[in-house]
Amino acid sequence: MKHHLLFLMVAILSCSCGNKVVQSEDVQLKTIDTYIAEVNRNSNLTSNLTEGALTDLEGFKDIGTFKYTVYFDERSRELFRIKNIEMVDETIEENYYFQNHELVYVTSAISGKWDKTMYTQGFKKAISRSNISDDEEKLLLKKAKRFKDAHYRIDD
Repeated sequence: MKHHLLFLMVAILSCSCGNKVVQSEDVQLKTIDTYIAEVNRNSNLTSNLTEGALTDLEGFKDIGTFKYTVYFDERSRELFRIKNIEMVDETIEENYYFQNHELVYVTSAISGKWDKTMYTQGFKKAISRSNISDDEEKLLLKKAKRFKDAHYRIDD
């Protein structure tokens, strides 16, 4: 009887502490796509526009202009999207999407050609990307982190 009880306890414990179900990449991407569509439809978000000059690495010579718009919930200050436009020799437009304070999606276009996309789980690495090199991935992740930090620093 003790062996049956012990076996039953082990079986119940194994079932209750089983492995977490990991979503397939396709399911993750579809979930993110659905979220992006919801953010884009959300007319209740507050937007804040910032504009300025882009300078060379030394900070002395103007090389272009930028403007970025932050979309967030006014009450909680939660960040949902940042649209960044940089005008130098060509126009670069980037969209960064955030969910629960983490980066989930990035799009990038040069002179209107929307062909660069990246799905992420935070700021460390892409889970899927299209037409984005390793160096571009690192740059976009770094920029997204800077934009996010700047948004929340305003509250300090």
